[in-house]
Amino acid sequence: MLRKFLVSEWLCRALLCLYPKEFRAVYGQQMCLTFRDACRTAYRRNGIFALLALWLPTLLDLFKSALEERARQGEFTMSKTKLIALTGPLTVLVGAMWLAASTGELVILFEPASADTFWDVFWLIPVFLSLVPMLFALIGTRLRFHQTVGVPGRLGLVLIVAGCAGMIGFILASLVMGVMAPEVEQVTWPDHVMAVCLLSFMIGYILFGVDALKYSPLPRWNLLPLLVGAAVFFRFGPDLFGVRNYHPFQLAAYFLHLAVSGACWVLLGIAMMDKRRESQPRDDLAHQFLET
Repeated sequence: MLRKFLVSEWLCRALLCLYPKEFRAVYGQQMCLTFRDACRTAYRRNGIFALLALWLPTLLDLFKSALEERARQGEFTMSKTKLIALTGPLTVLVGAMWLAASTGELVILFEPASADTFWDVFWLIPVFLSLVPMLFALIGTRLRFHQTVGVPGRLGLVLIVAGCAGMIGFILASLVMGVMAPEVEQVTWPDHVMAVCLLSFMIGYILFGVDALKYSPLPRWNLLPLLVGAAVFFRFGPDLFGVRNYHPFQLAAYFLHLAVSGACWVLLGIAMMDKRRESQPRDDLAHQFLET
């Protein structure tokens, strides 16, 4: 039990580096002591799972408050305009990383013996590294298009951001669990959490994609958001049909998910960098139509 508390306190002190130096000097020690007491209380009540459950909201709150504190002290500035301008390049970057990840699944598909080698984990690395730029790209997408689509599209944009943030939180919580409780038996709830995040992602992009076809907020290729949402089905498909791991159908479906999503994101980013026709709020478009 002492080891778990020491690991929690060590991780807490390490994550405090996200805060400005002056803030850590004033509040860092007290924050660690408070979190240590909260860990002990949670563990006494419901054991290791209560301790792990405490970490997820703590991580999310820590990242949020650290960014706010750095922004307040002028160390981190990211205006709405800058974020929207970066949305296109970030989306292209995410798409390129997913296309790179798809090569891992492709190699395993044609060389099943590679499933026990480097290629089995290769595809995970670019996907995991892409989640942070993806989150900023999706936030920028929401800021750019929330006024140019209808209510379903706005809801879809929120679900997309929530799904991506949920995946990041899930991965961080899984890493914490691996460090703090490696002896805990494999349970099914992590798979359900990831499934909910992916489902939120899929539904969000489909809702946004339907409205994109209706209102055409992009200069071209307004079908792309709908294709990204539909591509997530390739990740669910093998599980729905009960296909076993490393079956050719599963590997092909996973490859298509990464490849189609990556290609669509690259094209979507290029479309968002197209300055020939800036998207306008729907009210402005309707006003111009009435004037004509």
